[in-house]
Amino acid sequence: MDLFTKVTTILVALIAIVYAIFSHYPVPPVSPIMYQWKTWGSFLTHKKFNIFYIDKQINNGTKTLVCLHGFPTSSFDYFKAYPYLIKSFDRIIFIDFLGMGYSDKPTGHSYSIMEQADIVQAVLNHIKVDAFHLLAHDYGDTVTQELLARIKEDGLQLPIKSVSLMNGGIFPAIHSPLLIQRLLHLPVIGFFLGKLNNKYTFAINLNRVFGSGTSPTMAEFYDFWAIVRQNHGYRVFGEILSYLDERYEHEDRWVSATKNTKIPLQFIYGPADPVNPAPFEEMYHKLIPNQYFDKLDDNIGHYPHFEAPEEVVKRLNQFLKKKGF
Repeated sequence: MDLFTKVTTILVALIAIVYAIFSHYPVPPVSPIMYQWKTWGSFLTHKKFNIFYIDKQINNGTKTLVCLHGFPTSSFDYFKAYPYLIKSFDRIIFIDFLGMGYSDKPTGHSYSIMEQADIVQAVLNHIKVDAFHLLAHDYGDTVTQELLARIKEDGLQLPIKSVSLMNGGIFPAIHSPLLIQRLLHLPVIGFFLGKLNNKYTFAINLNRVFGSGTSPTMAEFYDFWAIVRQNHGYRVFGEILSYLDERYEHEDRWVSATKNTKIPLQFIYGPADPVNPAPFEEMYHKLIPNQYFDKLDDNIGHYPHFEAPEEVVKRLNQFLKKKGF
């Protein structure tokens, strides 16, 4: 047996052992706040899949906010912003995308931004939402871009009153996915890496996108992981990451829709974001000069609504006030 064969055999054996350990790792316990979040929710069956959403009516008014989350987490990302949001809105809706959060996470599925936009429309139609404001983050930004394109190019009648985006790769040319995202996106390597994911590797990789001094506590990382671990969500990371290719494929459609939308648009930006580095601000002002760009403190990273929830809601309210809402 030559050296290469020996090394390969050892590597395969190690992978098999590690996989055997992690594939049988118990599901993390549910924290009280996670339990409350899930009890608030309901499920809508969309094309045989169960989609989790929360529809919270806070007051009797009609000021409604729809929140869309990023990859690889869930609507639970907004739990720190929620206490501030309820002071400004009468109804708040959170949606977990297919493959994430408490929604179904089918394997071997062709995940797409188009399908996620269909899901958002289906949930809003199901719960009968009239005019609403939209707050989105990361992956949710791209879904929002598709919705804007449907309004602009396809004549979709969707009563969005304003759009606020946060730290999403809306400009593919300068978007910089983490190494782990690129590896997970690879056909074979990504398949095995996805199956080997665990709460420690998840926390290490997710921590890289937070700013200085704004990282979640280990308990909060475990909450994030516990939701990812639901229905083995970590196993479909690579399949969901097809959105990286979609961003390039539909770049003209989505950037044009963002640039030319008649809907008031705001971008809330955490500058300490390795996924959307400094050139992002310059490109935004160049391509979308007449819209609002709110840059947060230098230490805020990729999850502004988690890292600086009070400030994000403050900027959102200031924007809506300027636009007469």
